Amino acid sequence: MIEIEGAPVQLLRSGRGAPTLLLHGNPDSSRMWLPLIAELEDGFDCIAPDLPGFGESGLGAQTGTSLDWAAQWVARLLDGLGIREPVNLVLHDVGGFIGLAFAVRHPERVRRVVITNTVFQADYRWHFWARVWRSPGLGEASMALLGLPLLGRLLMAGSIRVGSRKLSAAQIADMHAHFHATARERVLALYRATDPERFASWEQDWLALAARLPTRVIWGEHDPYIEGRYAERFGTRDVHRLADVGHWVAAEAPARMAALVREHCSA
Repeated sequence: MIEIEGAPVQLLRSGRGAPTLLLHGNPDSSRMWLPLIAELEDGFDCIAPDLPGFGESGLGAQTGTSLDWAAQWVARLLDGLGIREPVNLVLHDVGGFIGLAFAVRHPERVRRVVITNTVFQADYRWHFWARVWRSPGLGEASMALLGLPLLGRLLMAGSIRVGSRKLSAAQIADMHAHFHATARERVLALYRATDPERFASWEQDWLALAARLPTRVIWGEHDPYIEGRYAERFGTRDVHRLADVGHWVAAEAPARMAALVREHCSA
């Protein structure tokens, strides 16, 4: 546990080697990365924080929702850990645009990037649940239902099963157990603040950076939330598609993803 912007940040850290920062998405916590960390910790210093408001991390008075805030938050996290050398970034979902914003603002602090099932494109259109969460009133009602012990777990399981053929019942139950009231409120805030149109200038800056920053995309094809065509939109031809995997690549196929991460980040 460390403190950033006056708020506690819980993180998992395991292994030795090149510092490798893993940023999770929604409705996850750092625990999503545990299967991947187990595969990588023999060669990498794996650092997986709970993003602000998720898992065991709190919210502070300075916690924001903008991409500029996100970039600065990651920089402060690395500063707080005393990491000065460039890091590998492994990114997913909401953690994707947080990590890419950091790379755009601090390219000298990034060594290599691995992207899984996220967006950073201005022409993206939100999926069904994101549209619900962005709707005042309706979003709060949906989150209230998800907060119910039994019904909420069943609703989450039903939704996640659409986006994942391989997550176990235990993994989904663990997701729900850690998707507490603060996390649900944070999801509403993030989704309502992040209009895809805001990515326009950032996307162009990222594409310019990707031309010189080694980047690999590992994409779960069975993803109903983000169309597969976006896998080709991150400025790299190094794209690996896993046809039998859904939105949560790291949790669904950790051994295969680890091999691809290891190959890319050990070069």
